[in-house]
Amino acid sequence: MTTMIPDLSEAQLNDLPSQAEAKVYRALRDKLPQDYVVLFQVGWILRREEEQAKDGETDFLVCHPDHGYLCIEVKGGGVGFDAASGDWFSVDRHQQKHPINNPIGQALRAKYSIRSKLNEHPRWHDLSLGNVLRGHAVFFPDVGDTNVLSRPDMPAVLIGSAKTLLEPKAWIDSAFAYWGNDAGSFTPIGRRGIDVVREVFARSFVVAPLVASRLAEQEARRLVLTKDQMRVLDFLRSHRRVAVSGGAGTGKTVLALEKARRLASEGFKTLLTCYNRQLADHLSSMCAGTSNLDVMSFHQLCHRQVELANQASGRDLVTEAKVTYPGKDLYDVQLPNAFAYSLDVLPDRYDAIVCDEGQDFREEFWVPLELLLSDYERSPLYVFYDDNQNIYARAGTFPIRDEPFTLTTNCRNTAPIHLAAYKHYKGVPVSPPDIEGDEVQFDASPGRDAQAAKINARIVDLVARQGVAPGDITVLIADALRKADYYATLRRLPLPKPAIWLEEGIRGSNTVLIDTIQRFKGLESPVVILWGLDTIDLARSEELLYVGMSRAKSLLVVVGTAATCTNFRGASQ
Repeated sequence: MTTMIPDLSEAQLNDLPSQAEAKVYRALRDKLPQDYVVLFQVGWILRREEEQAKDGETDFLVCHPDHGYLCIEVKGGGVGFDAASGDWFSVDRHQQKHPINNPIGQALRAKYSIRSKLNEHPRWHDLSLGNVLRGHAVFFPDVGDTNVLSRPDMPAVLIGSAKTLLEPKAWIDSAFAYWGNDAGSFTPIGRRGIDVVREVFARSFVVAPLVASRLAEQEARRLVLTKDQMRVLDFLRSHRRVAVSGGAGTGKTVLALEKARRLASEGFKTLLTCYNRQLADHLSSMCAGTSNLDVMSFHQLCHRQVELANQASGRDLVTEAKVTYPGKDLYDVQLPNAFAYSLDVLPDRYDAIVCDEGQDFREEFWVPLELLLSDYERSPLYVFYDDNQNIYARAGTFPIRDEPFTLTTNCRNTAPIHLAAYKHYKGVPVSPPDIEGDEVQFDASPGRDAQAAKINARIVDLVARQGVAPGDITVLIADALRKADYYATLRRLPLPKPAIWLEEGIRGSNTVLIDTIQRFKGLESPVVILWGLDTIDLARSEELLYVGMSRAKSLLVVVGTAATCTNFRGASQ
């Protein structure tokens, strides 16, 4: 049995929109020997489009180490061609005609486009494969006689039919032989070449777990991305402008990070940006050493661009923006406009931009970001967002015309935390994860000092007695205006060695982080202790509570007065 990528179950094949593709998939899976590798529903975007090579997709990409690769376009039902108009159409069982794209042209373009995509990868160049055999063919699994379909640009030997489903190997071998004769001498792609094809068009990834002995089972169940997430990665392959929405825990940041890495590895000079500095620092540490990829918050980007432009031009762009926009907020208006001015001075641009936390970006932020792209209309731009986390009350529109792709499964929180947090969520329904866990816990004490003592005692128990790593524990303050008082009260209390308090920094294995909910947006922690609730209006803080609660992966502890805990329970039930 051959290697199929992806390896679909019968249930998944039955769910495919095209049952013609399902028929071909089963035939190739069941009747090709193991030395073949078949990729299904392959999509891509090119760094630069050429005359014959454009962004696109192909239904099947068949590889053999002794030959090369074959692009196969599949069309179901009957098929027809009107020579007078040059139009192709399918014919359904009611003899109704439906316009379709030229399948021969699609397969031909895919062949050249895949060659261009492989040439973008450094490993492909290192192999020095020279003239790899490449071909294209079409498959009509519901048609019997292929001779009537034969054309000068598609001889019968390159047309698969219902009969071909019985012996696909003979047909594919004859197609390789046809293109081999046409190419003259060619270099076999070999196993290493196929490995590069898989790396470019079907690269797998896993989310590295944060391991704690008590939380290990729950963490292990989070390792596999949901079906929705895998589908969105496939969806993104051949689209240049995409918005992806989803509730907390649906994997938006994971997908944003992976998409940025993929673009960078494919030769795109890529920017990964977000609103929160804390999240930007975390993402930057995750991407350390990745070539072609810059990671920074939006305002870090503004400061960098303005400083470089000031040095190059001798101007003071922030002062100019203050003159143009007097009395406006520095970070919301003046600095972003100074960033826009810098683009008239600095020539460098990015080939692609990936934005996380898009809901926090003001309208003014998008103009300079688009102008920072090397091609204003065509350079890839991906925005990941959650309208329900819009705690900064920013604009909710992006420079992307297509409808957003929505993630609908939570794969971060345990089921009890999901149910509690999503009581404060308004949007497309999100399914709870299949991860059991403890109910939300409450520690009630009358005042700040007593509450801090309870928090400290719980952390001591988790670290010293239950084996939880200090770096897996985060204390989040809801009242950001009074955060200094909460921070100072906790810092006075000792932790068991080697644990230490960390105030608004980058977490390490031995640090217990104290931070605000606003600053911690986009991040997560196995254990979250939610504090500073007594001095805010819970009824008017639904989005803040949603963000804070959903940061907890496995254990959520709410700390406050008895009245606050009672009100919190009521708001989350």
